[in-house]
Amino acid sequence: MFDKLKLHHKDEILDVSAGTGLLADMVMQKSGPFKRLVLNDPSEGMLAQAKYLLRHHTKEIEFTSHFSENLPFEDASFTQIICLNSFHYYVDQKAVMAHFSRLLKPGGTLWLLDWNRVGLFKAAIFLIDLLSPEHINTRTLDETKKLCEEHGFTVKDEDRWRFRIWNFFFLKCERNA
Repeated sequence: MFDKLKLHHKDEILDVSAGTGLLADMVMQKSGPFKRLVLNDPSEGMLAQAKYLLRHHTKEIEFTSHFSENLPFEDASFTQIICLNSFHYYVDQKAVMAHFSRLLKPGGTLWLLDWNRVGLFKAAIFLIDLLSPEHINTRTLDETKKLCEEHGFTVKDEDRWRFRIWNFFFLKCERNA
């Protein structure tokens, strides 16, 4: 994801599931500071780690803890939304995608990287579902593209690859005017 991101100092960015802040740390070193950078994660523990990692940037970063289905920001608040390896956790993915569309300014970019439910990886996902208490709802690249398009996005770039047993996909989508 880091290699694909194109961010600028004037951007207003929401990292919707920022986790421990590793991506944000790399982005701040490469392209920061930004007009606005919000790191959100529903896990207070993950957010605490992100705050510690980014402790030298606390004046430049907002930290919030909300589920992606209930993001409290005003319409058209962001020029960029990053969703890294978390979309499969969202219970109501249509509602999340509607939030992304609502939160992005027209012409804004959604950067989405997640698991790709294809091939033998389906068996791994079945085992994860069976053994994990967390909600897991993986999609294929084509399913995710369709969901994006249904919510007012145009796909500008896509990619898919495999790392060991894991299959991934990447989408860069622009919010239609």
